[in-house]
Amino acid sequence: MAVVNGYLTTSEAQSYIGMSAGSDTAELDDVITSVSRMIDRFCGRHFFQSTSTQKFFDCEPDQETLTFGPYGDLVTATAVAYDDNDDGTYEVTIAATDYQLLPQGATTRGPISEPFTGLRVLSGVSLPLAPAASGRTGLVRITGTWGWPAVPVEVKQAARILVAEVFKLADAPLGAVGFGEFGVVRVQRQMPARAIQLLQPYRHPANVGFA
Repeated sequence: MAVVNGYLTTSEAQSYIGMSAGSDTAELDDVITSVSRMIDRFCGRHFFQSTSTQKFFDCEPDQETLTFGPYGDLVTATAVAYDDNDDGTYEVTIAATDYQLLPQGATTRGPISEPFTGLRVLSGVSLPLAPAASGRTGLVRITGTWGWPAVPVEVKQAARILVAEVFKLADAPLGAVGFGEFGVVRVQRQMPARAIQLLQPYRHPANVGFA
């Protein structure tokens, strides 16, 4: 099976773990995919891009700023609309001139390109409240490319560490990979500390994923 939205290519992972060229990489591809999803769950966000995707949000009374929350990183928005008739259709489109993506200049302001994490409507524009009278939720619909502009290098390095760790499991009966100066050396049952250190700055503030 091919790598699906992975944070390493097959050749990058092969090089890191020392797998010889020409080897069957089907298992390795599965490991890369599963490790990438492990990173997503830990961070509460994904770093691959999902294009032309719709996401739905609710607003509080008098709310002008919408925070997207976990798994709500936005690279570009192509359409913002809302349901103002409580009928499940999104008949009101907010023009790009009537909203601002936040934080301003996210993709260019820092040493790495970051996503937008919220939206603010400008003067004279309002968002629908939620829930609607019927109880319908998700009245604001945003269509765009979600994820990160590029996979951060720290995320790629954490993926390398995790791929190597997972591959140890195949040669680790009862969790033991060999003997060291102080006895049996075992694979770690939790995410390695170095991977956590690399990923910590990228965890979504609202994420409640595993530690």
